[in-house]
Amino acid sequence: MSRAAARSLVGDIALLVRLGRPKFLLESVLMVTCGVAVTVYLGHPFLIGPWLAAQAFVTTTHLMTQYCNEYFDLEADSAHTGPTAWTGGSQVLAQGLLPASASLSAAFVLLFLSVVQIALMPTVAARLLCVLIVTLAWFYTAPPIRLNYRALGEVTTGAVLILLCPALACLLQIGTLPPLLFAVTIPLFLVMTARMIVMNYCDRDSDRSVGKLTLPNTLGPRRAAWLFTALQATAYAVLVAVTATGTLPLAVGVALLATVPWAVMLCRRLLLAPPAAGDAVRGNQLARAATVHAAATGYLAPAALLAAAVARHGLTDAVLGAGGPLLVYTVLFAAQWFGERRAASPQPITEVSRA
Repeated sequence: MSRAAARSLVGDIALLVRLGRPKFLLESVLMVTCGVAVTVYLGHPFLIGPWLAAQAFVTTTHLMTQYCNEYFDLEADSAHTGPTAWTGGSQVLAQGLLPASASLSAAFVLLFLSVVQIALMPTVAARLLCVLIVTLAWFYTAPPIRLNYRALGEVTTGAVLILLCPALACLLQIGTLPPLLFAVTIPLFLVMTARMIVMNYCDRDSDRSVGKLTLPNTLGPRRAAWLFTALQATAYAVLVAVTATGTLPLAVGVALLATVPWAVMLCRRLLLAPPAAGDAVRGNQLARAATVHAAATGYLAPAALLAAAVARHGLTDAVLGAGGPLLVYTVLFAAQWFGERRAASPQPITEVSRA
């Protein structure tokens, strides 16, 4: 292979990776960890085999969703006048950097790998749960269902990521779904659904131009902002209730309630100073803030559960095992955060001497 051909291949691979938007995969890593942390708090051992099975399936399916969305959202992404780092797709296909068939081919390969993993799941319950995850993930944008084109995308994302992924991890670890799992994940589900309203809020004009009826386009921007606020308020009300009744450990409830000021700031921003359609700078700021808020709640839940497990059982092998994925997430998130800040910082101007 010539050097030019090698450089071209490396460039295409880099574009294919960018097309998959790997930074979003951190969300599903966090949610699998959350499911495992629930079982560790309840006194069960950390089983690395079931954890690997859950994480491998969830990551494969999440990546499949990214490529699937890029292909079936191409028309909306191409119509976007102000794409951001968080919304408007990767823009790889919209800018013609790769053919659309590359995205669909990758999605089908990953779909096949997901189906193989479903067949290898140890129980009927786990296989049925995996089928539900794949079905919702594929038809999030794929026809004929296209959930995100029928004002169901926001709740679908929240349900798959925040309810079903931890449930799979928990089911593979202990074979059942304890009440604590729902006490932890239901408030996080409401927060994630609200976050997805923000993501679609920033895309509302381009989405509407191609007939994509997300919640912001169905309700209108103002009512969508109020729905966002109502979801945040409900999430924290549920947190207070499950903490007060002892369903949720006090340490977990306190840790999650510490994010209330961030939620209030988001609600005020969306209600009082929403970004105009096509305002990429303010849209990016809002989408990033909502994403970091959702990630903070998702991070604090397993972290506080593991801290409570130490207080309850001591520093056991189970706590150390479940803490490993959380540590990996911390490192990856920090690397992504500082990488983005470095890329956004002004570059020094170098003088070029004239001959």
